[in-house]
Amino acid sequence: MNHLIILDIPTQYCESQIEGFLSQPLNTFSNVAFLIAAFLANGKIRNLDVRRHYILPVLLAFVGVCSAWWHITNSQLGNTLDTLSIFIFASIATIQLLSKIATSNVVTVVVFILLLALILITERIAAWNGSLPYVVLLVSFGIGGFIYLKKFALEKGIFISAFLTFLIAILLRSIDMILCPFIPFGTHFIWHILIAALGYQIIIILSLAKPDRKQ
Repeated sequence: MNHLIILDIPTQYCESQIEGFLSQPLNTFSNVAFLIAAFLANGKIRNLDVRRHYILPVLLAFVGVCSAWWHITNSQLGNTLDTLSIFIFASIATIQLLSKIATSNVVTVVVFILLLALILITERIAAWNGSLPYVVLLVSFGIGGFIYLKKFALEKGIFISAFLTFLIAILLRSIDMILCPFIPFGTHFIWHILIAALGYQIIIILSLAKPDRKQ
């Protein structure tokens, strides 16, 4: 089922070396961070009155639920739900960001399709413990953010914070298995916490990008 939806090679984790129900407690319960981030983002959106972004906190919470299910069950269905939830959130957030910086809807669609194709290709490469698609997203986020800051310079601080959060998160995700002999529970659970924080920051970045805030 997983390969019919998204071509993905399941990532290995230090905690996944232990078999049995709920054998990954840190990887499972760290997903609470997504629910907290979604709750905080929803409150911020309501204060800013940007209704078009209300779907993003819901999708962020969905990522946390699916990721927790994946780490609890370590099943094919769990992996599919985890991958699909991230794909949906990242796709909608990317489209919304592109719509704010692209010169036309056509450019938005073309860039999104090219980026999607590159991510689907790198999904099949096991380098860096399956983190290569996230590296593609990081580079794309950096390029898009540079253009974004030309229009919404007031958000420079939160963009830099989001970029560094993403960078550190990818690093910790990539070295998780390498550190197993030294840190038995690994670092993947920190990836969850940082990505939840990244999701919150991305939602805020998109919500603050209003025409009357241009410089």
